[in-house]
Amino acid sequence: MSERGLLLGPVADIGAGTGLFTRLLLSRGAGVHAIEPNPEMRARLEEALRPELESGRLSVVDGTSEATGLPSASVALITAAQAAHWFAPEPTLREFGRILCPGGLVLLVWNDWRGEDVPFNLAYGEVVRRFQSGMPEAVSRAPSPELAQLLPGGFEHVAFGNPLTLTRERLHALAASVSYLPSPTSPDFPALARALDGVFGLHQEDGTVTLHYRAHAYLGRPS
Repeated sequence: MSERGLLLGPVADIGAGTGLFTRLLLSRGAGVHAIEPNPEMRARLEEALRPELESGRLSVVDGTSEATGLPSASVALITAAQAAHWFAPEPTLREFGRILCPGGLVLLVWNDWRGEDVPFNLAYGEVVRRFQSGMPEAVSRAPSPELAQLLPGGFEHVAFGNPLTLTRERLHALAASVSYLPSPTSPDFPALARALDGVFGLHQEDGTVTLHYRAHAYLGRPS
């Protein structure tokens, strides 16, 4: 199926967070239901993508992979970017089957910066280890046992390098969007920002640093 074909129908972006992947889906012409259980992240998503909300191309829903709040057979594609490691496979698979139209697909995406042995990645990793909370060992790492459970109908896998160039402000914004790091309203966030500023200062060139990711995309069927 072509990339264009994937985005002909409505999309449910589950675990949408602050809307980074949602924005990409919208840029490809999709109508998107952004499903996010965290109220703070939902508020930030709504603020960042207000024009799309007001146009009707985007809806933001308080829901989870197990209970999206969407009507049955209402979406052609389900996406989860950097989120599926949190999903409970059995109830999630039931919900996927309920909300997908016949022939619908699931796209699971992870960006993995760990294991990329370059200086800034190693320094960023040290900061993450100091401040992380509740980070599952499987985060950003795929495939996992859950992957086959969420895509029992089979899947295709594509991996590619995905370097991300960051200003100091974008580095702060990246950390603020990560669920296992302190949120901007947390009393720990100023210390996290200072630690990020320290590694940024050591590694920046012309006002930016590069975090080297490897992107993994898994496209398949839930049955």
